[in-house]
Amino acid sequence: MILIQSSINDLSTNDVLDWIFFTEKEQDVSRINNETTIQNISFKVSNTNGFSAEISTDKGKINSRDIQRFWYRRGNFSNRTPAFSISDIQLKKLIFQLQDNFQRENERIIDNMYSGLEKGGRINRFQENFTSKIHNLSRASAAGLKIPETLVTNRMDELLDFSVEHHEIITKDIEFNSFHFPFGENSQVYIHQPVVKLSKADLENQNIKNKEKQFAHYSMYQQYLDKKYELRIFYLKGKFYTMAIFSQANEKTKTDFRNYDTERPNRCIPYQLPAETEKKITKFMKDIDMNCGSIDMIYSPEGEYIFLEVNPVGQFQWLSKSCNYDIERQIAFDLLKEEI
Repeated sequence: MILIQSSINDLSTNDVLDWIFFTEKEQDVSRINNETTIQNISFKVSNTNGFSAEISTDKGKINSRDIQRFWYRRGNFSNRTPAFSISDIQLKKLIFQLQDNFQRENERIIDNMYSGLEKGGRINRFQENFTSKIHNLSRASAAGLKIPETLVTNRMDELLDFSVEHHEIITKDIEFNSFHFPFGENSQVYIHQPVVKLSKADLENQNIKNKEKQFAHYSMYQQYLDKKYELRIFYLKGKFYTMAIFSQANEKTKTDFRNYDTERPNRCIPYQLPAETEKKITKFMKDIDMNCGSIDMIYSPEGEYIFLEVNPVGQFQWLSKSCNYDIERQIAFDLLKEEI
């Protein structure tokens, strides 16, 4: 059986399933979508049969022994944690400690559950949702990739020194997942942290307003780098599917192509990375134990390839269709263990 965990609205998952069933109509495939509720989990560890996990969900039962291949695309399980309410302060503290213990136990259970699901071969892992941008920048540099100079701080004096050194800087989220929720009958609220370019005047004004030396919260800052074009790279087990994005002629997308301009879209074309750059990226992905992901890089006017970040669950349908890469077909064949 092939097990796929995804979100209900992920169109790329639908495309991969189309390729699987086109190739092997009788293939046994199970798909679970985001927020599938776990009703029960049991583990068996045996000298004879090794480790196995059985999960009962609102969609049926899953036994790890039946899974040959697992693709973690997106989503999460919903696990019921005991909830308490009480007014006494001391008892509240005790209850919070108990809830914290329950939560940590649940996290270990989920970790072990995925160990069972992934043992037959996998694309991505649930734990990669928690990949660290700061750690990844460090590992990318260690692999020989050039990165932007980066500062994470809550001190205004450090930020001012950094801005003097690099003249133009940007700020981006350290670990902020965008989300949306309904508001009223016909409205949706969407909250995310875009990449923002900061001027010297912005920082000087903030310094005047901020009488304390420290901010309330840490932030990430990087030197702003000019670019000839941006690169979106889909990496799948040593294979590269790369697209060049000509975002610099449009003020809306100049800082970050993800500030999409639907009226005047960026030109996007297939692109071949140098073999040496692919070698460094492969080393980096192996170092962080990630076998699939969407990588953002830039190509500078000086002819340098500069790594920005990797997203294990990034969108790839746009890249696949723009460049005729048929990435969905590549994933389907990997899950089917077919050679292409």
